[in-house]
Amino acid sequence: MQRAVVIDGFNEKDPESSLKLVMKPIPKAEPGQVVVHLTLRPVNPTDLVAIRSGRAARGIVGSATPGSEGFGIVHEVGEGVTKVQPGQRVVPFFTEAGKKGEGSWQQYVSVREDLVWPVPDTISDETAAQFVINPWTVYGMLTDLQVPKGEYVLQTAAGSVLGRQVIQLAKHWGIKTINVVRRAEQKEELLGLGADEVICSTEEDIVARVKAITGRKGAWGGLDCVGGEMTKKVCASVRWGGQVLVYGVLSSVDATVAITDLFRGVHVTGWILYNFSPDPAKRQEYIENVAKLLEEKVIVPLEGEKFDLADFKAAMNKTEEVGRGGKVLLTS
Repeated sequence: MQRAVVIDGFNEKDPESSLKLVMKPIPKAEPGQVVVHLTLRPVNPTDLVAIRSGRAARGIVGSATPGSEGFGIVHEVGEGVTKVQPGQRVVPFFTEAGKKGEGSWQQYVSVREDLVWPVPDTISDETAAQFVINPWTVYGMLTDLQVPKGEYVLQTAAGSVLGRQVIQLAKHWGIKTINVVRRAEQKEELLGLGADEVICSTEEDIVARVKAITGRKGAWGGLDCVGGEMTKKVCASVRWGGQVLVYGVLSSVDATVAITDLFRGVHVTGWILYNFSPDPAKRQEYIENVAKLLEEKVIVPLEGEKFDLADFKAAMNKTEEVGRGGKVLLTS
């Protein structure tokens, strides 16, 4: 038997109350399948959004397990599997399992052989546990924006784990960053990480500062995970014909855009990793390129506090603390 967190209801205001820890059978390795013993998984904001919205339940309230990524050891392989063997370090991709309510907040999961990635010795367990959601999103969004070297990209929530990775990869690619934060004390930290400019939204006018930084041209493009009125400010801060990618809903599930910015040809597009990851060719591209960036320490995921799987409620609360530091991890 194994431990698993399951969704036992729906409570948007108090998501922890809709979850419980249960015992369930360990899956058997069917032909072509790999059973992975998960030892680490992060608590991502996308997990909390999925729990609050009811999306993580997948219509299977009472047995669906949340969790979008994780790391583990191969426990058992089914007939015909040659890619990996028991005892090997791997990252399972939850592209298919997640749709069935089999997320990473449990001890064992079964996935197809082509949906496991053997982790090289050069990448730590903690980094491997964060291999997908943040690094793939950062790589994908910056690739899609096609920002020329020397131009600026504007991002909100820059002090987050993902925001820091945007700074790291942009610097590596020769892209300048303008980073919006809510707390002034984050400025020096992000500048030390390689940020070119940092704007504190509680003390400064974002649009005016971006215009001053860019000589009134505006940023080449924008990345927004806040939504609401913040999206409007980001759109007003990018160039004519610029693109704003909205990838999160930290403030609101609605996004506001001024008609005048639409008249300027500003394009606002939603960006979500799951629109890309099911495609085998795209998935392989992300695996190879992101793995190289992690191995070369271009992208360095920030590790935070660890909690046992049974302490998932404390881990969720820690994840939502202001200034919590690195990514909260659940262990088992």
